[in-house]
Amino acid sequence: MKAKTIFAVVLSAVLAVVIGIYLFSINRSPDSDDTKEISFYYVSDLTGTLETEKRRIRLPEKREEAVKTVYNEYMNGPSNSALSLPSPELNNFTTLVYPVENNENIAKINFTDSFYNLSESKRVLCISGMVYTLTELDFLKNVYFYVNNEPVVNSIGDASERYNRNNVANNPSLDPEKRDRQLVVLYFTDARQRGLIREDRSIEIKQSQTTEYQIVEQIIQGPLDSSLIPTVAADIKIRDIKTEEGICYVNLSADITTKHLNSMSEKLAVYSIVNSLTELDSVKKVQFLVEGEKINEYKGGVDLSKIVSRDETLIYKENEDK
Repeated sequence: MKAKTIFAVVLSAVLAVVIGIYLFSINRSPDSDDTKEISFYYVSDLTGTLETEKRRIRLPEKREEAVKTVYNEYMNGPSNSALSLPSPELNNFTTLVYPVENNENIAKINFTDSFYNLSESKRVLCISGMVYTLTELDFLKNVYFYVNNEPVVNSIGDASERYNRNNVANNPSLDPEKRDRQLVVLYFTDARQRGLIREDRSIEIKQSQTTEYQIVEQIIQGPLDSSLIPTVAADIKIRDIKTEEGICYVNLSADITTKHLNSMSEKLAVYSIVNSLTELDSVKKVQFLVEGEKINEYKGGVDLSKIVSRDETLIYKENEDK
């Protein structure tokens, strides 16, 4: 009888412990552990707008480590195949700095020049997606964006540093037009101006613009290779570009005639465009226009009143210096 009593007491105690653990588990708040639900803002492949992917992650107690954790999780990309980073190469040209000058309310994102190779809508999506994701952390209020440590400049030349949920859109969109990728050949030069130096580049081809237009646009944006330098000033504007019967008509803004320091740089500017365009099977020669009109003569000695043909002799080959 005594043994039965002891057994009953032990059994009751075990049941009480089990019931207590169960009740504790079902009544515990989802946020009572050391994980937090974070909304990551990615681009919908269907709509071109930002959409959230909610994810529970374990956040370190230290703020610096928490920011790095959210940043790294974001850069790893979404698990949902219908979502994507604003740029597939975002991780390759983006660096996080936290805190900024010992200010734990601010993070800094520093891009390389590749940021400016993105379309304006993609730049907006990069900034908005990262601002809204990082500020999911309650203590982080602002994100500063730089390109090579200079404040980001938008399409109309305005520069800004500080971004937060009050001054960026949470639903910017990409142009939904279909885009295909194409490998193109571009020509730039180096600091010694030894000639035209080839750079192969994979670019997105928009249906609303000709391939010729986008090649010249890429030349104006400049080289990705840090050993090369631009041949055409970055503020030159494209008025129109079209190809008819093998002749590509390149209509540029008037300042194309005043942006070069010597005859060699002017010649390289002309032939960087001509040689790049004539890499296309559809383009045999190039006719330059300024503000829609033909011009008599380029000051560097290239007569632009005439149609310009490709010049292979300007293409620099490494073994020429050996």
